[in-house]
Amino acid sequence: MAANSKGVPLAYFEPPDSLLEMDNEDFYGLLAIGVLASVSVIFTFTCLSFLTWRMINWRSHYTSAVTRNQSVVLIYQLILADFFQSLGFIISFHWASSRRIIGPNGACFAQGMLIQFGDVSSACFVLAIAAHTTYQVVLSRMVSYQNFICSIIGIWAFAVVLACLAPLTAGRYVFLRAGMWCWISSENERLRLLLHYLWIFIVQFGSIVIYITGFCYLFRSKRPQAIGINKGSDKAIRKAAISMLAYALAYTILTLPLAAGRMAAMTSDTLPKNYYLIAGGLFTSCGWVDTVLYTITRRSLLFKELDAYNGDASRYGRSDRQTRRQGSAESILVGNGFSRGGIMMDRTVHVELDDVSSKTSIEYERKGYTVSAKAYAK
Repeated sequence: MAANSKGVPLAYFEPPDSLLEMDNEDFYGLLAIGVLASVSVIFTFTCLSFLTWRMINWRSHYTSAVTRNQSVVLIYQLILADFFQSLGFIISFHWASSRRIIGPNGACFAQGMLIQFGDVSSACFVLAIAAHTTYQVVLSRMVSYQNFICSIIGIWAFAVVLACLAPLTAGRYVFLRAGMWCWISSENERLRLLLHYLWIFIVQFGSIVIYITGFCYLFRSKRPQAIGINKGSDKAIRKAAISMLAYALAYTILTLPLAAGRMAAMTSDTLPKNYYLIAGGLFTSCGWVDTVLYTITRRSLLFKELDAYNGDASRYGRSDRQTRRQGSAESILVGNGFSRGGIMMDRTVHVELDDVSSKTSIEYERKGYTVSAKAYAK
């Protein structure tokens, strides 16, 4: 096979692996994708900067470390994955400026790797959010902090492996033109299926099944009577669970059109170019959509477990049982209208909590506590 001076086969610089001439429709479509990718980069970078700052300076705003709030940490990882994906689609400006898509080269490889890595990692974290939320709703437990951190590291490692397997198994020319951007070439349909589509569909349908299971339990069980939490707290728990569901729904809506189009192409069905341009625009919108969702759902997520009782009790000089009791009482106070900003107010509420007489006892005693506190009302 003929090659250029750099040893790259010349066939890769011809259609369908390269787009030599770009018409106005393709040009403006790529510009639109680039603009949406830029919005996602700005939104995700701003959100990540804000969350990072709050994680460092949590003592000025909260009673416990934000890094102990597992829901917020998971969303942080999801937005970081969206950031990588959006960086890949920003390279669309490069193709639009030259009015052609030529591969393989550095820009094509970078775009393919970033899109592959970003999309797989965001998919894994969407599924992790669904599983984590349902675990808390059904079992009323928190994942241990050590296992939680190990799971996050494992997800990132898994995404890195799937991204690197493409060039490791198919060679350095695996990322070529795939529609209107660079990704795994059409010659490697099996790699597309095993390294990408399979996991995308697992997330899309698996997360919905997981959430259905959790919501059936949440709305059918008599959980408030069983654990002594008032209606306000129960509503807050449901609101937080629904907030987490929004991320799975948004991911499915924004990624399904492109995944369905690629699968249709594997069956030799031809779809118009406009379809892929629109699907690509939706695809790269994951970043700014997830950021907006976090802005909307932030209060319910902070209530959910910001004062979580799985923190390091010894750090604050409290026993594990005292930490659980105080964390639960603080959450119930929030559910009764207390907050951390606004007009000072006094309120007294009656809290019923299960008390464990000893670590070895299996008997629980229901005790009532009258909690009087000063806080800020909204």
